Amino acid sequence: MTSVPKISREIDVHDLPDLDLQALWALDALCTDTADRFSATTIANFLVEQCGVNTYRQAVAYALEKDNTLAHKNKDGYKLMQPGRTALAVLITNRVVFIESGKPFSAKNVLLKDLFARLKGEILICDPFVDIRTLDVLFKNVEKQKPVKVLTRNVSDKPTGTFARHLGEMRSEGFQIAIAQYAASELHDRYIMDDVAFWLSGNSLNHLGNKESFLVSLGDDIRKSMLQLFNSRWSAAAVL
Repeated sequence: MTSVPKISREIDVHDLPDLDLQALWALDALCTDTADRFSATTIANFLVEQCGVNTYRQAVAYALEKDNTLAHKNKDGYKLMQPGRTALAVLITNRVVFIESGKPFSAKNVLLKDLFARLKGEILICDPFVDIRTLDVLFKNVEKQKPVKVLTRNVSDKPTGTFARHLGEMRSEGFQIAIAQYAASELHDRYIMDDVAFWLSGNSLNHLGNKESFLVSLGDDIRKSMLQLFNSRWSAAAVL
């Protein structure tokens, strides 16, 4: 069984209005820590045999290929992408922040400032891709006294040494920021959480506003599950 909490657990597949969403739901439900790609046949069989949804392989393939930003296809099958998770997450909450395309300044200096201002206690961020622009977002939007942990898979450091220098300068000014690099490939979600809230992000902090995306607030059960997962991965990560 996967330790990753599933949005699909919060949704009854029979309440979904069309096969497009049902196929995304099935991808989320099938995903484990060791398998995240599935054929159209596997997805269709799961929907038919396990869920009682009347469908077939070709219909599932057609549904998943309507919008290739929601699910990615290669020779190994289909994989649920972050926009696909967001599309499902929107169905279980009314707390959605829409980020318009082409407005990165507003996203990073208005919307995020408001969000970070409301966070309580330690701020935990999971973002697979960070760079000095990520640090700039934190510098502009997080109060110095708030401790922040950022769990990532990839740190872009160009020119070499720039990221470490900027991080050190922020810390010397009193910012309580810790960065840890988790090498395993399953780190793909983007989210922000504190003592009470959990926000799923459709894009990395350093690219918010470059294209249309959402910040979606999920329930406390998701937050608690993700907190355990975050702490587990943090303990196995290399702190910079």
